[in-house]
Amino acid sequence: MADKSAHIRHIPPFPRLSGRLYIFPAFIPMVELLPWLLTAVGALASATQVAFWRQHRRKLLAVTALCFIAASAVYGWGLLHKPTEAEGSRMIAAKDLPVLTVATPVPVATPSLDKTYDDFAALWTVPTPHELLSGPVFAGNLVLFGTYDGAIEARSRGNGALAWSLQKHEPVFTNAAVHGGMAFVGEGLHTAPAAALTAFSLPDGKPLWERQFRSHVESEATLDPAHDRLWTCAGSEGLWSLDMRDGAVLWRQKIGHIDATPLYHEGHIYASAQPDETKPGSILYALAPDSGAIEWQLPLPGNTMGSPQVGPEGQILLTTAIGQVGPKVETDRGWSHAAGRAGKLLWSVKLPGMPLPEAVVLKDAGLVIHTLKSGEIIALHTADGKTAWRVKMGAEFDAPAALNAHTSPPLLGAITAEGTVALLDAEDGTEIRRFNVRQGGYVPLAFDHDMLYITTPRSITAYGGLHLLTRGTQK
Repeated sequence: MADKSAHIRHIPPFPRLSGRLYIFPAFIPMVELLPWLLTAVGALASATQVAFWRQHRRKLLAVTALCFIAASAVYGWGLLHKPTEAEGSRMIAAKDLPVLTVATPVPVATPSLDKTYDDFAALWTVPTPHELLSGPVFAGNLVLFGTYDGAIEARSRGNGALAWSLQKHEPVFTNAAVHGGMAFVGEGLHTAPAAALTAFSLPDGKPLWERQFRSHVESEATLDPAHDRLWTCAGSEGLWSLDMRDGAVLWRQKIGHIDATPLYHEGHIYASAQPDETKPGSILYALAPDSGAIEWQLPLPGNTMGSPQVGPEGQILLTTAIGQVGPKVETDRGWSHAAGRAGKLLWSVKLPGMPLPEAVVLKDAGLVIHTLKSGEIIALHTADGKTAWRVKMGAEFDAPAALNAHTSPPLLGAITAEGTVALLDAEDGTEIRRFNVRQGGYVPLAFDHDMLYITTPRSITAYGGLHLLTRGTQK
């Protein structure tokens, strides 16, 4: 499985250090004594352990037995409080819904979206006590973030102040899906024994219902408000269709391990999944939205990585990969694909590195833009998959690039793992501005009209004056 989260590194609240070890030349001859010193320490430790065991073996055996009993009880409790394999999911009782903590009153006024600034500079910065993990999602006068410690936080769109937080159980890696006065957010990384999709109201954050799955919910739900339904992936538990109003199951399709957001387009659901977790390979499925019946399937190289998206000609664009989000390894691989709506593969291109989810589609220019873990950004023509432009930004990316289509030319923004922020012309890759904020993270940049949000693991900074960086003005 091309795991999008298994190797997510917990980033400390301090800049990265060089990690070098310095040895003074005068001490080099003493290195020869190191094996003898380690041998002596090991022998002393073994002798001490034997003596301690002889003197306290009954107590040690009792403590070991108690630990085993306690671990068995915890494991058994977990089994009793998670869905059975046949069920796959279960509703959470109202009394056990996530706890809402209100920090400050929800801001009443939404920031003026047509306001422009006289200089490209930082407007405000707020520290974040908990490491932010998901991308920002704008909802009226709030911006929503998921955190590593399992909460969904709502902050003021105007100044970053915390309005409220909703405490879940697992890290919130997925973006919230928002419609009107409701939002839906999943939780869990690949190590989660169980995870839930939670519905809550906006702007107050009150939990409405929650459905727990026997796996993780790593990707944003797809909403269909016209029919009061949504589709969500649940890792090894496949694809689910739920009633938006109460979380009731409409249907379930076990098409394999799925962590990519399904696409609802022109009466079809498109979903990419790995049918067999013991070997690489993925399948793009087209399913009936009402029943989950499979209409066609297209095998692809690599494992599920990017969510299906619609191209300018109606193509279904997506990526697959072999590798993990995190440190680069030699085995990293990635592909970009385009499929027709009848299930025919239009083109498939091997990328020069592993792509991060999600790609950016610039329909007016006929481009799909991939952020590669290796520190590159590459744009392909959606018509044939040929390279339009390719630039190197840094040593490594942990977060994908973001697009602002409201400027002329459209802006592409990305932040490297080292904290280099680059703003590019999305049409040709020309660099417009580059600066450093000392540390990157897993949260992509976010454009908000004439503002740019930059999120590091422990802070959020808003910059104003985007229109000053482009040749034109805000559209």
